[in-house]
Amino acid sequence: MIAVLRVLLLVLLPALSQADVLSLPATDQPVLPGPFMQVWQDPAGRAAISDVRGLPDSAWQAVGRRDASFGYGGSAYWLRLTLHNPENRAMDWVLLIGNPLLDYLDAYGLDGERIYRAGDQRPFTARWVDHRQPVLPLRLAAGESRELILRMQSNGSANLSASLMSAAAFAHREQRMLLLQGLFFGALAALCLYNLSIFGITRDRNYLWYSLFVASFGLYQFIQLGFALQWLWPQALAWHQLSFPLSSAVATLFGILFTYGVLDLKSGPPFFTWITHLLLACTVTVIGLALFGPYSAALFGSFALVIAGAILACLFTLLRWRAGFQAARLFAAGWFVLIAASLFSILSGTGLLPYSQLTLHAQQIGSLIELAVFSIALAARIRQAQSAQQLAQAHLFAKEHQLRLEQAKGLELQRQINDGLELRVSERTAALELALTELSSANQQLSELNRRDSLTGLFNRQTLNEELQRALARAIRGQRPLAILMLDLDHFKQVNDRHGHLAGDACLHHAAQRMQQRLRSGDLLARFGGEEFVAILCDTDLPGARELAEHLRDDLARHPCRHAGQSIGLSLSIGICACIPDDTDGERLLQRADQALYRAKAAGRNRVENYEASALDGV
Repeated sequence: MIAVLRVLLLVLLPALSQADVLSLPATDQPVLPGPFMQVWQDPAGRAAISDVRGLPDSAWQAVGRRDASFGYGGSAYWLRLTLHNPENRAMDWVLLIGNPLLDYLDAYGLDGERIYRAGDQRPFTARWVDHRQPVLPLRLAAGESRELILRMQSNGSANLSASLMSAAAFAHREQRMLLLQGLFFGALAALCLYNLSIFGITRDRNYLWYSLFVASFGLYQFIQLGFALQWLWPQALAWHQLSFPLSSAVATLFGILFTYGVLDLKSGPPFFTWITHLLLACTVTVIGLALFGPYSAALFGSFALVIAGAILACLFTLLRWRAGFQAARLFAAGWFVLIAASLFSILSGTGLLPYSQLTLHAQQIGSLIELAVFSIALAARIRQAQSAQQLAQAHLFAKEHQLRLEQAKGLELQRQINDGLELRVSERTAALELALTELSSANQQLSELNRRDSLTGLFNRQTLNEELQRALARAIRGQRPLAILMLDLDHFKQVNDRHGHLAGDACLHHAAQRMQQRLRSGDLLARFGGEEFVAILCDTDLPGARELAEHLRDDLARHPCRHAGQSIGLSLSIGICACIPDDTDGERLLQRADQALYRAKAAGRNRVENYEASALDGV
C-alpha cells in the first residue's frame, strides 16, 4: 500500500507543480492570472525581496480567486506567478492592473534586475508606460519560463484584479475603453451644461444642485479610474490620496441638496428635514475627515455615507410617491439603480464580489442610467410646472369673469385689498428693520475681524498698541504692576525650510492656541510680527510673570505641532519687562521686553529672561 502511494505521489507531483505555471496562449484573449498566483501576507510591510525569495514554499498560499482581492487592511501582499511561453518565438505581453487606486505596486522579474514601481502614491512619471492604470510590459523568449514577484500595499482596497494580454490586444482594448470613457464623461458634461442652462433661465436651484452633483460625481469617477492622477495632478500625491473620499462626499452633499429640493421634502413631515440635516452634518464631517483626518476613516465614512444617503433618498422617494407626488416614480427608479451599482462597487472593494471590469464600471453604468432618469424626471417636472401654470391661468380667467359678475361686491373687495396692502407694508417694514439689525451686527463682526490676525486669530499689532496704552493708563492710575512678555519661536526659519511654509503656518497657529489657553481671561495675547508674540499681563509682578512664562515655554515644548502626519517640535524664548509704571510709554516697555528676549536668545534659546535695569539702562 505504501509503495502504491509513493508511485501516485511521483506521478502527481509534476502535475501539481505545472498547475502553478501559467502557459501563455498565442491568442488575443485576456488571461486572468489570479488562480495561478500564490500570496504571502506581510502585515508589518517591512520584508525585502531577498527575504521573500528565501521563504519556504509552505509559507505561500494559493490566491484561489480570479482577482487577487484581499479587502481593506493596510498589509503588504507579496504575490508570485510563474509564466511560460510555449511558442517557438518571442512574445510581448502586458500585465494590466485593474485597480488604479493601489497606493504602492512593485514588480520583480519583468526586465532583468530592473524593479517596476507604480501606484497612486508615487509620481506618475515613475511608470514605465504612460497609462492611467499600472501597466507591466513583459517579453518572453521562445520556450522561456519566468517567475514574477509582485508586492502591493494600499490603505484602500488591496485589489490587484490583474489580466494578461498580448501587446496587440492591449492596444485594441485601450482604443475601445477610451472611446467608452469619452462617451461616459461626454454624457456627464452634456447633462451638466444642459441643466446649468436651465438654471440660468429658470433660477430654480434644483437644477443648480443637480448640475453640481453631476460635475462632482464626474470628478469622483475621473479620480477612481486613474485619469486624474494621469492628467490633472501627476505629482500631487497627498492631494490625490484625499481627493477620492473628498469628491465622493462632495457629490453626496449635492445629491442630498438636490433630493431635498426636487422632492419638496420641506413640505412633508418634519422628520424629512431632520434626517436631511443629519445627513448634511455627516457629509460635512466626512469632508473634514478627508481634508484633515486619517485616510481610512474618510474612505469608510464616504462609503457609508453613499449607501446611507442613497437608501434614505430611495425611502423618501417612495414615501413621497405614496403621498401622491407624481415625479417620485422616476426618482425611485433612479435611486434603485444607483444603490445597486454602489453596492456592486463597494462589495468588490471589500473582496466579497470578484473585482472585474463589470464591478469596476458598475457605478459608471448605474450612475449614467440614474442621471438620465433624473434628467427625464426634471423635464417632467418642467412639464408639470407648465401644466400648473396653464391651470392657474384658467382659474384666473374664471375668477376675473366671476369678479365682473359680482360688481356689487367691488367695494368690499377693495377694502380687503387695502387691508392686505397695509399688512404687507407692515411686514416689509419689519423685514427692513430686521435687515438693518443684521447689517449692524455684521458691521460689528467686521470691526472685530479687523482687530485680529487672520492666521492665528490673535489680536494684531494695531490692536496691541491700543490695548497696551489702555492697560498702561490703568496701571499708572492705580499704581498696579504691569508685565510685558515678548515671545519668539526658536529657529522658525528652519521649520519653514525643512517642512514648508504651510507647516510653518500650522506651527504659528498651534503655538498661538497653546499660549492663549494658558493665559488668564483678563490677559491679552497678540501677534507682534512673523513668529513673535506679545502678552500683556495686568496686575502681575515679575515673579508671577516669570512663573507664567516658564509655564508657556514648558507647555509648548511638551506639545509639538502635528501637521500632515509629522510631529514638529517647537520651543520659545521669552523676554519679560515687569514694573509699576509711572509715565513710561508703551513703546519703551516693549523695547525693554525685546532686550530681555535678545538676552534669552543669546543665552541659548528655549529660556526665559527678564529685563534688568542695571545692565540695560544705557541701551
